[in-house]
Amino acid sequence: MTTARFEKYRAACDLVEQCLREGCTPSWVPGPGNRTAVHEAASRWVKEDGTGISWQSFKGLLDRAKGCGIEPDWSVYRRAVYQQPIAKRDLLPAPSPRPALGPSNPRRVLVIPDRHNDPRHPHRLAVSTWIMRYGSEHKHDYVVCLGDALTMDSCSRHDKNDTLGGRMKPGIKADLDNQLAMHQAEERGRAPDWKPKKLKARGNHEQRLFDFENQHPENEGTHTHRYAEQLLQFGWRERSFGEIFYIEGVGFTHAPMVNGRPRGGVNAARATAIDQCESLIHGHTHQLQIHHSKKNGPSDKIAVIAAGCALPYGEVEHYATHGGATGWSYGVLDVTLADGEIVDFAWVDMRSLRARFSDDGADIRAA
Repeated sequence: MTTARFEKYRAACDLVEQCLREGCTPSWVPGPGNRTAVHEAASRWVKEDGTGISWQSFKGLLDRAKGCGIEPDWSVYRRAVYQQPIAKRDLLPAPSPRPALGPSNPRRVLVIPDRHNDPRHPHRLAVSTWIMRYGSEHKHDYVVCLGDALTMDSCSRHDKNDTLGGRMKPGIKADLDNQLAMHQAEERGRAPDWKPKKLKARGNHEQRLFDFENQHPENEGTHTHRYAEQLLQFGWRERSFGEIFYIEGVGFTHAPMVNGRPRGGVNAARATAIDQCESLIHGHTHQLQIHHSKKNGPSDKIAVIAAGCALPYGEVEHYATHGGATGWSYGVLDVTLADGEIVDFAWVDMRSLRARFSDDGADIRAA
């Protein structure tokens, strides 16, 4: 018998003896969990080529070893004795939280609420220049006008044309000329290298022009055509009054509609959040309101923001001057949107805009 064969037989027997000392039985006996030393040794045996071996082949190896006078010492078997473990109470640390992922494909949006430009108040045109200078500095992806950029008192039904107040109204041509001047003021503030997508929600004041033509069908298309043409000339895409359009899953509209009427009031954002399934930014109320509402669904919360107004600071429209405190907020919103959420927003006060971006900002700061 060669030395290599002898060492192989001896190694197999030593492995069986090791398993006997560990409590594996010399031969199978009834009872749960019993395992013979031969079966256990076979599961641990590794051949020269690195592969395992079946217990029948391992038993054949032991038989050949026995034929050469080499056999395990079966007397080393020791019955396994149960050892009572010491009871322990280990506190397992909580798993580390997954790192928060940044928003995918975020979009920064400059939101312009109600400006109420009016040919009788030409100084309001400067506000559009200040706003676009701010946008030029930050290079927003979108500019959204929330409507009521024009007052359109020429088509107001509150003052009948045969009354003194009605005779003081501007003409439709004056209102549309004022619209053109507003867009020109925007362009004076826009840097040539900033070309955002511009979307507009039609407000109830601009809707006056469309209602006028509906009530006077002989004028169909006469004025609304020029109105739409000027929007397109300056790159604005307008959505109908009451329609909600979306950017990155967040809605925009002039006013949330309830039973066909725009919702307003001091609780507009809170009341709107009850109906909404997605976050929404709207105008109309002239008050800055921010309300978060929990939801059951893919997103566990939404936000509704009423965006205030972009009138010159402190100016109040004539229809609101007799109502005491108005609570109006003057400025614009700078928001970041992603994955259907308003992930970041900032309120930019009209006084800050004027002090930094107006041509007479030094005078305002001195005052």
